[in-house]
Amino acid sequence: MGEIPSIDNMISTLIIKPADGSTLEAKKKFRIDTITDNLITGFFSDPVKEYYVEPQQLKNGKILGHSHIIIQKLDDNRRKPLNPKVFAFFKGLDQPAKNGILSVDVNNGLPAGDYRICTIVSSFTHQPVIMPVAQRGAQDDCIRIKVRN
Repeated sequence: MGEIPSIDNMISTLIIKPADGSTLEAKKKFRIDTITDNLITGFFSDPVKEYYVEPQQLKNGKILGHSHIIIQKLDDNRRKPLNPKVFAFFKGLDQPAKNGILSVDVNNGLPAGDYRICTIVSSFTHQPVIMPVAQRGAQDDCIRIKVRN
């Protein structure tokens, strides 16, 4: 597992753009911005060669790692979990945050539909971040958007 942060350095992420519940234009470029507390960003190993090979590491009590964005289309049956192997967009945010913000452009936009956008915060070698206690807020965030023609 590796080094575990104190309760004062637990990860917390918020998707700040687009806003939850936004309606976007179909097939039009848009940007996703996130902000994460207590993550030293820019630590991203080669997932082909170094997936899960090192334990979680801290620097000054904060996790060394990165984040991801995943977008999945919601179907009409909102009572069935989505297939984790099926997604409309996935991107590792491997660069250091700028002014605390990680961003990615969805260059081709999305086809019309309803979508869930989520973060996946990870340690350097891509394992989910390990927190010190179970009773806490979530380290990741999800929002829902509508995309219309």
